[in-house]
Amino acid sequence: MSNQTKGILLIICGTIFWGTGGTVAEILFKDYGLIVNDYVKLRLLVSGVLLLILASIRKQPVIAPFNNKITALQMIIYAIFGMLAVQYTYMASIQAGNAAVATLLQYLAPVVILMFAVLMRKKPFKWQDLLIVTVSMFGTFLLLTNGSLKSFEVASSAVYWGLLSAIAAAFYIMYAGNLFKHAPSLVVVGWAMLIGGIVMSMIDRSWSFNFLSLDSRGYVLLSISIIVGTMLAFWLYLESVNYIQAEIVALLGCLEPLTAVILSVIWLNASFGLMQFIGMLIIFGIVIYSSIRQDTKTS
Repeated sequence: MSNQTKGILLIICGTIFWGTGGTVAEILFKDYGLIVNDYVKLRLLVSGVLLLILASIRKQPVIAPFNNKITALQMIIYAIFGMLAVQYTYMASIQAGNAAVATLLQYLAPVVILMFAVLMRKKPFKWQDLLIVTVSMFGTFLLLTNGSLKSFEVASSAVYWGLLSAIAAAFYIMYAGNLFKHAPSLVVVGWAMLIGGIVMSMIDRSWSFNFLSLDSRGYVLLSISIIVGTMLAFWLYLESVNYIQAEIVALLGCLEPLTAVILSVIWLNASFGLMQFIGMLIIFGIVIYSSIRQDTKTS
């Protein structure tokens, strides 16, 4: 098997696992009354430990992020305002709405990065930038309203958390660069999850949900969401970038929200109108275009 084929298979599996994890979390929220705070704590703590164990097995420098005070501080900031923020807002959006919409809203992160770069004057403003923002807003409008000003297909709280998730994801993406220079990505993500889970446990010390009350189906869903939809998804994604170009990663990354949409419709009978589907395609196109455009400039 060629490296190209291996990388494509890894990213396909990783993104499908991500989309599946979000949909399974929605089932846990709706069918079992799982609380977001408790779920995020458990998800981050377990996934963080598993990823660090995996990094240790692969003989990677697990303590590397803490070799100096500056990197250690950056690691903590990244864990709280990157990993924890993006995980919590994403799950809160799923609980308030559904996994399909939450994933698509989070997928606007590249557009948020573009807007930040323009506003902070880190890049000159061009008409293409205005076009990207305008078209992405139109796609989001179709996604949320199904094309009608008289109807709002998605709960306002789901939109609020979803947009916050896009902002958090933008920070998560932008801030990671320097950390990855000092430690392998698997180590950085593992520590970010573990620290984020610890901080969340300090903020909310109570465990309101009784995990022992879950039936066998609930335990299976919880295991899929944490191990497959989080730990394995992150690992496969990080592995894929070692074999294929960033353009292909951006293109195949669209399988994540597409998986969430398909599974939400099949498993949860979520409604998804024609205009919402068109809005989804618009968001896909803008994200792919923005990612490839950026990669072309930096290559």
